Amino acid sequence: MSVFHRLSRSLLAPFRGLPASVYIQSLATLINTMGGIAKLFLPLYFLERYHLPYGQIGLLMGCYGLGCFAGAYAGGALSDRMDARRLCGMLLLASGVLTISLALPLPVWAFIPLLLLTGLADGGFRPGNMRLVLEPCAPAMRPTAQGLHRVAFNLGTSLAGISGGLLAVYGYQWVFVAQGSSSLLACVWMGWAYRRYRVAAVTAGKSAADHNPEGGSPWRDAAFLQFIAGQLLILTVFDQMYGTLGIFLREHYQLGPQWIGYLFTLNGLLVVALQVPVALRVSSWGLARSSHLGVLCIGGSFAVLNAGHGAPWALLAMLVLTLGELLLSPTWSAILMQRSEGRQRGRYLGVYAATWSGRTLYAPALGTWAYGQFGGATLWWLCALFGVLTVLLQAPALRRMLQ
Repeated sequence: MSVFHRLSRSLLAPFRGLPASVYIQSLATLINTMGGIAKLFLPLYFLERYHLPYGQIGLLMGCYGLGCFAGAYAGGALSDRMDARRLCGMLLLASGVLTISLALPLPVWAFIPLLLLTGLADGGFRPGNMRLVLEPCAPAMRPTAQGLHRVAFNLGTSLAGISGGLLAVYGYQWVFVAQGSSSLLACVWMGWAYRRYRVAAVTAGKSAADHNPEGGSPWRDAAFLQFIAGQLLILTVFDQMYGTLGIFLREHYQLGPQWIGYLFTLNGLLVVALQVPVALRVSSWGLARSSHLGVLCIGGSFAVLNAGHGAPWALLAMLVLTLGELLLSPTWSAILMQRSEGRQRGRYLGVYAATWSGRTLYAPALGTWAYGQFGGATLWWLCALFGVLTVLLQAPALRRMLQ
């Protein structure tokens, strides 16, 4: 047996035995995300094509963020009432058509409903996609399935950065066409794969919830809502990597903008390389312990920037941040699936996904305000404090959720 063959078998060994739906959805996620990340180029498109002021560009992007937020919960709730496979296929189809429509020479006002609908479709896909990955798995296999799904997402995002940058040279409209075409291709793949491999439908969660009307809704689950409150806190910190981090590195570390690209590339490569090995071990480490450690890593990663000056400290901060991300993704997914057993699972997934999407509505504004008022060094200490507060808030909630 060749060295390459032995290596490939050892790398693929953790994924053997996963339900077919995990592979189908992971590949659909890879295809859907590799088209070009249209939303990253929308601000430049509005600036250079329509010459809009920054305020109007922000409002238009806010329409997309609002759509993602509302769509995430709506998509989760709908997965309790209909076949999640069909729902995800319909949302991918809608997303593909709507994203391609962004390339049309439309008046500015037409982008308001178009971006809102695009956000609804994109946000609505996530909870159903997550449900199709995790629900068919036995509890012990869910961290591995989530790890594979995260690898697919990050690999697709890395490819999208390359394809989007190349296509943008020829015109931003081609990025929108490529992204929309990827969503349509993912829709076709899902439809073909589920028929080809005859994968059974995911059982709708409403029947189980109907037998448990008092505990079936996430809005009546005090422990879950306390957990989500902590998630809102730490996501405020996590989102600073997309905004104030770049400003700080430029103003205080005197690093060029290319360093933002280097740090995000490092983040993506680490997730692709380490997500599955970490996911395989979170159950043995303990879900609550892994959650608390992940939160503290994200909060403390920005405080690392106050310890020194220059590129090595920026790299160390990104390493610590990525470790927190690696821990939280499979851990929180496993906690969520365990807590939603016999309840309105789609709504639980919808609230969880809406919280991730909803951070874009408040975290950038809060972070830039704090940066402007108090400076970067104080903001990073506040991030560490938010990490500690999150652990204190979530610890009693997790004890009840994991009983």
